[in-house]
Amino acid sequence: MSRVIRFYRVLRRNPKKSIVLSAILAGGVNYGIDKYEEKQMMRAFCEKAMVYGECSKPLGEPERHITVLLNPAAKDGKGKVQFERYCAPLLHLAGIKVATVRTENEGQARDLMEIMENTNAVVVAGGDGTLGEVLTGLLRRADHSEAARKLPLGILPLGNTNTSTAAIWGFRGNPEPRHLAEATMAIVEDIRRPLDVMEITPLQSVEEGESPSKPVYAASMLEWGAYRDAVDRKDVYWYWSFLKKYMTYVFSSYKDITWDCAAEVEYSVPCSGCSRCRVNIDQENTQRNSAAETPRRWWMAYIPKAKPVVGRKSDEEKIDYSSIINEECGVMHKTTFNNICDVTVSTRNTPQSLDVPSYALSLKTGPANIGTLEFIKEGWSREWDKVKSYASEINIGEIILRPSEKKTEKGTDQELNIDSETFEVRPMKIKARPSAVTIFAPADPPFTAHSG
Repeated sequence: MSRVIRFYRVLRRNPKKSIVLSAILAGGVNYGIDKYEEKQMMRAFCEKAMVYGECSKPLGEPERHITVLLNPAAKDGKGKVQFERYCAPLLHLAGIKVATVRTENEGQARDLMEIMENTNAVVVAGGDGTLGEVLTGLLRRADHSEAARKLPLGILPLGNTNTSTAAIWGFRGNPEPRHLAEATMAIVEDIRRPLDVMEITPLQSVEEGESPSKPVYAASMLEWGAYRDAVDRKDVYWYWSFLKKYMTYVFSSYKDITWDCAAEVEYSVPCSGCSRCRVNIDQENTQRNSAAETPRRWWMAYIPKAKPVVGRKSDEEKIDYSSIINEECGVMHKTTFNNICDVTVSTRNTPQSLDVPSYALSLKTGPANIGTLEFIKEGWSREWDKVKSYASEINIGEIILRPSEKKTEKGTDQELNIDSETFEVRPMKIKARPSAVTIFAPADPPFTAHSG
């Protein structure tokens, strides 16, 4: 007891030591509370998953089998740890057979999806880049319509950037363990909904004489301009520690980055469906379904039926587009971009584009002739508030971008990001692909008011 009294007297005589000790104790208590709440949360999710694992199944129904494409480099290895801690236990407790494939190089997830078979679903355990590769590999297949129906996608936000997943689940910033557990339980509970994507096809001139380029598919956005370049440079300023994401805008304000996204632009207005754009598609789908339909047998009545995809219209609700006339459908409007520092084309799978229709894209452009202080102020606002400001925004059906310059002043290639992956700036055509794939997620974000 005397030691405790002596220790207390020392703290009273040294207020600085008292403040430091109080801060350490407060931090330790908060850490302990967070870990206890996390443990209780995972306990509840595990009990919920065990209910599915202990349920009896109809005779002859095969066990669910999923394939996990895990990017072990996500978050510098932290993504793999989070998957094993918050996601894998729920899948195993639910009685699901899990085959985990760790990607070892860029493009491997895309190549695997081009030949993926013999699985009930594919789970993307990574960030925007891994998801983009999976979408590209799946939708490049010759049987992409059938493959997209047979291979629903689970998306676990384990990467450094999770733009589309943030919109799907309604969080901002970094995902918390609850978001990972909820995304995993959507797979366990077989909750499905369609996902809209966009198709980016590089355009080539006749003089190049090359074979046609294959399209790239993205779930969230294409970014081109000075803000994208500044974010890409932030790791150069590693010595600023947690301030590097702010200081990159200061040091990039006088660097050779893309201050002028000069381009010739052609775009069309969105069309929800008419005799021009939908009749041919419906006829092709009808012919494909008729050719693939197998004759019914008496024993097929005993086979369990798959759950319908939430958000897709049934045969009774299909619209006769042949009677709808839209004179603006497919009509291209021309404009130019000059002295604009920021261009973004996004689907509705981004937190700031949730109101965009599924058949449209959002074209956002930054201010012209932006000054240094305005550039730094907007950059800091984007990092602090996680909200981006634009000078103009319109909804489009498709867009053709023909950049006037492909090189910087120093002669290096200009670059842009497609779902956080780097590509060279070149002429391209971008269009919306509504309900292109099926994912495991609820129709509405469950964490709309929550910030991670």
